[in-house]
Amino acid sequence: MKRLLVFLQLHCCIAFGILCLVVCMSGSAEAKGWRFPVGLTGVTGYGDVVDLYEDNLEAAGYDAEDSWNIPVGVSFQPYYEFDSGFRIGTGFGPMSYLMTAGADDNFYFFTFPVNANLGFTLFPKSSVAPYARAGVMYHLAAGDYVDGASPGLFGAVGIEFMRDRKVSFGIEVGFDASEIDFEKHYRNSSRMTIEEIRPYEVMISLFAAF
Repeated sequence: MKRLLVFLQLHCCIAFGILCLVVCMSGSAEAKGWRFPVGLTGVTGYGDVVDLYEDNLEAAGYDAEDSWNIPVGVSFQPYYEFDSGFRIGTGFGPMSYLMTAGADDNFYFFTFPVNANLGFTLFPKSSVAPYARAGVMYHLAAGDYVDGASPGLFGAVGIEFMRDRKVSFGIEVGFDASEIDFEKHYRNSSRMTIEEIRPYEVMISLFAAF
């Protein structure tokens, strides 16, 4: 029997929470300049990757089951904002790692998404400011069944609160059209096809921006 263990990195959460508490009430932030959002991001689509690994393992003769699948991880989305509200930024994460346990042969999957984006913040000098951003996402992916990856459009809308403080908080909903190509194997057959999966198709983030 093999178990699929899925890790969307959460080890930064405690440090992130402590840092928020320490600096939350200190100083005030300017609209212009660098901002560094760090938060927790939940994704949809990753279950398709887990299902494919289960199917491939079962096609290879293993009794596979999903034992831990929590599609939430840490993301980092730094950007520079101008006085006009125009912003330019990049993004990293959430990183994910899938591995198998319970047999001598181990199978794995790893992805670390990166993006570059442009955006605009409405009312950048107010304490509450909605924004939108769009760009390109690409998954740095590797694994036993990974055949390649292709970049795709990325877009998100969100809102920040307490922007007049040193630390602001916000929520964001994003869409990622980038894809990863996987080998799809079949039972009792040497047949193999390529399946395209969007592992982070919809992303919902809660973040603090420093």
